[in-house]
Formats: sequence, structure tokens, C-alpha cells
Amino acid sequence: MKKLLDQSGQTKYQALQNQLVVAQQMGMTTDANSSLQLEQQTAALAQKRSQLKQLGQPSYIINDRTSNPGYAIFQSNAERVDILANVFPLLLFAIAALVSLTTMTRFVEEGRIKIGTLKALGYSNLDTAPKFTLFSLLSSSLGVIVGAAGGFFVLPKVIFQAYAANSTLSSFYEQFSWPLLLTTWLITILCTTGAALWALHRDLKAQPAALLLPKPPKGGSRILLEHWHCLWSQLSFNYKVTMRNLFRYKSRALMTIFGVAGCTGLLVMGFGIRDSLSGISNIEYSRIIKYDLVAVQDNAATAKAKQKLQTVLNNSDVKGHAGVYYEQLTKKAGEDHAVQQISMIVPQNQKSFTDYFAIKNRQTQKSLPLNDHGVVISEKLARLLNAKVGSTIRLKDDAGNWHSMKVSGIMEMYIGHYVVMSPQAYQHIFGQKYQANAQLITLKKTNDLQQISRQLIQTGTVLGINQNVNSQRTIDNIMGSLNRVMVILIGMAALLALVVIYNLSNINVEERIRELSTIKVLGFYDQEVTLYIYRETVILSLIGILFGYLIGIGLHRFIILSLPPANAMFDPAMTLANFILSALIPAVITASVAIIMHRKIRSVDMLDALSSVD
Repeated sequence: MKKLLDQSGQTKYQALQNQLVVAQQMGMTTDANSSLQLEQQTAALAQKRSQLKQLGQPSYIINDRTSNPGYAIFQSNAERVDILANVFPLLLFAIAALVSLTTMTRFVEEGRIKIGTLKALGYSNLDTAPKFTLFSLLSSSLGVIVGAAGGFFVLPKVIFQAYAANSTLSSFYEQFSWPLLLTTWLITILCTTGAALWALHRDLKAQPAALLLPKPPKGGSRILLEHWHCLWSQLSFNYKVTMRNLFRYKSRALMTIFGVAGCTGLLVMGFGIRDSLSGISNIEYSRIIKYDLVAVQDNAATAKAKQKLQTVLNNSDVKGHAGVYYEQLTKKAGEDHAVQQISMIVPQNQKSFTDYFAIKNRQTQKSLPLNDHGVVISEKLARLLNAKVGSTIRLKDDAGNWHSMKVSGIMEMYIGHYVVMSPQAYQHIFGQKYQANAQLITLKKTNDLQQISRQLIQTGTVLGINQNVNSQRTIDNIMGSLNRVMVILIGMAALLALVVIYNLSNINVEERIRELSTIKVLGFYDQEVTLYIYRETVILSLIGILFGYLIGIGLHRFIILSLPPANAMFDPAMTLANFILSALIPAVITASVAIIMHRKIRSVDMLDALSSVD
């Protein structure tokens, strides 16, 4: 029994010894694993500290709401419409005032006999005046009410819907202005009631016996053209009479010229702005900027990440790429001294760079070279800085350092501000060694744009990507909205031209109805009678169209310089089709009115027209 106990104790002791040995072995292994993990984590921490040190000190950018693209675009659009609102209504109102002035003067002249009758019966001037003043006051006030309803509630909504068709703006709030309404009403009364009182005052000074007779026609006289015998002798009888009538009715001739010139000027400006807006984005992103996207790379990235970038750039979907140095510069410029963002591009290879970016003069379309000391800047930037070739400009980089640059050329550019220079000029101006930090990339298919952009970001060496398609879409939306507004304004100008030409032609026929009846009695045919009077309208309309060209060119230039935002410009060129179409609309209106007047003249009763009170 004792022997069995001893053996049992030894067995337990041996088991304990074995357990102790195993535990010691496990502890040693655990210590070894812990030491190895600690060394690995220490090495990884040192590597992260090294990478963090290479990043340098962090920089912070604080942007206000004006830096938000949506807010900036909305503010820019509002300013553009405000410019149009200050130009179009002024000219439209001036032409409308001319029509009102002419109409009310004619209204008083038609009442000469009634005025003479009232005065002969003993009525005073105050008793005679209310008929004309009340009529002009009521008619003008009614016109202001109808116009105010359309101007405050209808037309703004139509323009808003056309302008905001490509935006997320959905709510429209009408704004009513009493000061604006009262100002318009006072000007309207001045042009109608004031004109009526002026004409009435002139007639009231005459004797009743003179007022009871029809107003005698103006006497003819020799005109300056008759002294040029070589030219005057070549004119036919009808044209000689037409020329004399033009100088005999000077006030009506000037009104016709001014009315047609104003309408033509509005049409030239409207079509000119439409031409300047159309195709800008296509020119910008096909003829000038030819790459599809620019990828800004991290030069501190690992070799493995750079290899991944190179693999993406060698993708079969990538048509080509070119290395450049890309940096954003700033400068306060413009009337409001706003900070302008300027893209600086320094190509690595100037020969291959022309396949991605065109540096040309807008007027001559000749390529501009990049020299070793100067820079080429965009045209709108040159305008904001008042810079010319040979001028020196100063721009600020991201670090807040200012750099002076000599302008060696001004290139065609419609959207954004750009500065392009050679690597030698960069080293000379910035005092740093040149190193490309971005890639201009052109794709075979634009449908692959998003896919390639994702692949570039996934490489880990691309800090940011700028896709031209986004900028082009934004520009197209803005231009499309402006085009819709211009179509509405062009339609209003054409409608005003119809009113002006019809009103002046009708007054011309009514005032000279006895003259027309006389020549009909003398044997003139209906067509000859119409041409007798309407030949003057055609000549005056042609003169008005020519003057309208000058007005339209001046207005177009003013709008083109004032309408674009600070970082864009419109094409100032005007097409021949613009002038043809702007002249064709008044010409068609004049011809249409001529047909109406011909029917009216043909239906005139000669005996009634020639009968008089004397």
C-alpha cells in the first residue's frame, strides 16, 4: 500500500514539473511574440511620422458664401439681368414716348374746327381744354395701369421662367414698387397730356376764323439737292416730289427716322448678344481648351502609387496626356475689386502642349510663342488689369508671395483667367526649379470620363480632378437662359417697330388725305398714289435702319462689356446675318403696313375728301 502511495505521489510531482516547464516555454514564446509586434508597430509609427513630416505645416482656407458656385452663379445672373433691365426699358420707353407725342399732337390738330367753333360761340380757353386734357389723361393712365400689370406681374414671371429653366429655382415672388409706378405715370402724362396742352396752347392763340378753316399745307421751297443740277436732273418727277416732301415735313421725317432707328438698334443689339452668346462654350472647350480633365498629382506620393498613376495614364481609353505645372494665383481686380482666381499653367513640353491648349490671338488667330521671360495672359484678365503687351503685372500665389510678370502676349479666352509661361520663365519669375505637378488628359470617349476619374483617385497620388464637362454644362445653362431672355426682348422690339411704323404711316396718310385726293383727281392710279406717299416712308425707313445700325453697334458693345461676369467675356464679333435680319424685320413690317395703307387710300372718297368749309 505504501509503495503504491509513493508511486502515486511521484506521478503527481512529475506532472506538476511537466506543467511548469510547458508554462515557462509558453511564457518565453509570448514574450518573444510581444517583442516582435512591438518592434513592427514602432517601425510603422516611425514611417507614419516621416510621412507626416513630409506633408509640412497644414494650411487653412476660409471661404464665405460668395465662394459657393451656386450662390456666385445666381448673383452673377441677377447682375446680368439688372444690366439688361437698365438698357432695354429706357430705349423702349423713349420710342413709346415718341409715338405718344405724335399721336396726341395729331389728336389736337384734328380738333381744330371744333376748337374754333367753341371759341366762336364764346367759350373760354379753360372750357375748351378739358376735352383734350381728360382724354389724354385717362388714356395714358389706363395704359399705365395695363402696362404696370404686365410689367410687375406677367413679364417678370415669363422672363424668370425662361432664365431659371436650367436651375433649381422654383419660387417666384412678384415685387411691386410704388415709386417706380408713379415715376412712369408722371413721364407718361408729360408725353401725352403735356404734348396735348402744348399743341392746344398753340391753337388757342389763333383766331376762331382761322381755326374754322382746315390747316393750310406747308408751302414748298427749293431744297439743297436742287442746287446739284447734275444729280437733280437725273431724278424723275415722282422722286423730285418725294424729295421736296421729305424736307417739307421735317418733324414727321425725323420722328420716322428716330422710331425706326430705335427699333432697329434694339434688334441689332438683341441679335448681336444672341450671336455673342451662342457657341462660346463650344469654342472654349473644343478650339481653345482641348483636354478633357486636369489631374493634380501629389509629388510626395510613393513610387508604387506613381506607378499606378502611370498605368491609368497608359490605359487604352486615354488618348493622350501632357505634364504641366498647375497653380492657382489670385489678384483683386475689376470695378468691385473682387478676388480673381487665375489658373497658371506651365507646360513641360511646349510642342505637345499645343495639342491640349491653344494659345492664339483672337483677332489674328495666330499662335503666340512662350519666351523665356514673359507670360501670356487671357484677354479678360488683361482688360481687368488694364494690361497690354509689354506691361508688368503682379500676382499672388497660395503662400501669399507676390510675383511680377511681364506680359508678352494676350490670348483668346472666354471663360476663366489664365496665365501661361515656359519652364524657363517660371524659374526666372518664381526662382524655383521647375517640376510638373499635374496632367492634362484627353480621352478617346467622353463617356469614360467618370470611370477614368475614379481610377485616377484610386491611385492615391491624385489630389484633385477638374472636369471640363462640368464647367461647359454650367456655361451652357447660363447662356441658354440669357438666350431665352433675349428672344423675349427681340420680340418686344419687333412689336414696337410695328406700332411705330403703322402709327406714323397712318398719321401721314390722314394729314395728307386732301393732297392724295387731289392727285387722284388729276389722273394718278391707286398704286401711283400709294407710292407717292409711301416712297417717303421707305426712304425714311432706310435712313432709320442705317442709323439703327450705329445705335445697335454702340448698345451691343456696351452690353458685351457690361453683361459678362468678371471671370468671363463674350465674343464681340457681330455676324452679317445679324444686320440682314435686323433690317429685314422693319422692312417686312413697312411692306405689310404699305399694303394696309394702299387699301385705305384706294377706298378714299375723293369728293368727300376735297370738300371743305370754305
